[in-house]
Amino acid sequence: MGRMPEDRLEPGESLAYGRITDLGVEVGACVGSEERRPWASVSKLVASLGVHIAIEDGSWLRQSTLGDFALAVEELLSHCSGLATGALGEKRLAEPEHVEPSLARRSRRVYSNIGYELLGRGLESISSMRYRDYILEAVLAPAGMTGVRFARDLEVTGAAFGLEGTLDDLVGLVRALSFPSIVSSESLTALRAPFLPGIAGILPGFGYQDPNPWGLGAEVRGRKSPHWMGDLVSEASFGHFGQSGSFLWIDPIQQCFAVFLGSRPFGPWAKERWPVINDEVVRALAS
Repeated sequence: MGRMPEDRLEPGESLAYGRITDLGVEVGACVGSEERRPWASVSKLVASLGVHIAIEDGSWLRQSTLGDFALAVEELLSHCSGLATGALGEKRLAEPEHVEPSLARRSRRVYSNIGYELLGRGLESISSMRYRDYILEAVLAPAGMTGVRFARDLEVTGAAFGLEGTLDDLVGLVRALSFPSIVSSESLTALRAPFLPGIAGILPGFGYQDPNPWGLGAEVRGRKSPHWMGDLVSEASFGHFGQSGSFLWIDPIQQCFAVFLGSRPFGPWAKERWPVINDEVVRALAS
């Protein structure tokens, strides 16, 4: 018998994985710390659910535009608006509505924190609430993600990278992305179905990918290589990883998932170990 995925964990790392059935999310293993850790860009999955709620209640259309340069909601969700990435601490993140795209829209997949901060500002405008209050009321509380908090020192909305939570909270996010409790089945499909699937671009940490499919919120595995989800998940698998050393993926074909929290930032260690861990998750669930 081969090694189990949890055998590869190092101090400070946590992993949960399991199956998704008609009855719900079944956790097969949950190993590691129960403390709250930063999610970094995994926060974008929560932001995406908030945006899809706004689309469902009629506040926005997918084609509604935001900011000085009239960028569409669907373009911002799928990182094809042409906006630059925007690093933590940049002034542009605090004033996303005024940032001019650096590339033609819909021409290339440019991963953009600025774009998600623009969505966060937009949600504040249509709801007349702070982004964090909107997300707590619309997404986190209904999903039972009771351990999730916003980082205290944020000078931005937090839509791009502001959340902290436990491994159990990430499992709660898996439920919210798998079953139509927070948003409809149609919205869940849009969130994970490739939008403009032929667009190429840089997958942060893994280089140029052609194509680089992304849904209206989640990254889609596709045929990218190399890739943090590993080689054994289906091409339809979707999710997100964060610079804090966190990830979440769901394979709707093989009906399985994995979530991970780490104590050190994303780096070469993650590029090397995450694909191995994720391949072993698939093998363990198939045995």
